[in-house]
Amino acid sequence: MKNRDVDLESVIDRYSDMLYKICFLILKNEQDTKDVLQETFLIYYTKKPKFENEEHKKAWLIKVSQNKCKEFLRFHKRHAALPLEDMEETLVITDGLSGSDKEILSLIWDLDYKLKSVVILFYIEGYSVNEIADILKTSPSAVKKRLQRAREKLSVKYKREVAYEK
Repeated sequence: MKNRDVDLESVIDRYSDMLYKICFLILKNEQDTKDVLQETFLIYYTKKPKFENEEHKKAWLIKVSQNKCKEFLRFHKRHAALPLEDMEETLVITDGLSGSDKEILSLIWDLDYKLKSVVILFYIEGYSVNEIADILKTSPSAVKKRLQRAREKLSVKYKREVAYEK
């Protein structure tokens, strides 16, 4: 039993920051994000899954947390009404970002779930298209199409914001 507790502590130490960032960008609410993380780590602890390697464990945790986020959004229909600027102090990923990077993060914030999840995994977490397809249990072509749609939406929104500022 002590071995499992040590393993859980090590997994939490290693992956909680990454999972927090991903879930926060999806849920837009700090408390909801903490709830999802707690559920994710509880599932890890109770199911005792076996993994091929550390990357497999990381992908499993990302997938479980994203599924929990989806469930949360589907069943609770809650969306944070706070703008990103009001939540920046809780978002570690905004540390050291320039103004334009924060604008882009704000645009990502407004994407729908499917597009946002691939953008986060590809651009923020650095996964390849094939790795994202494995994590999300979809095809590489679906991931590429979602990335393309996200880029198009981000481009249009960014052009609108730049034009509005002028």
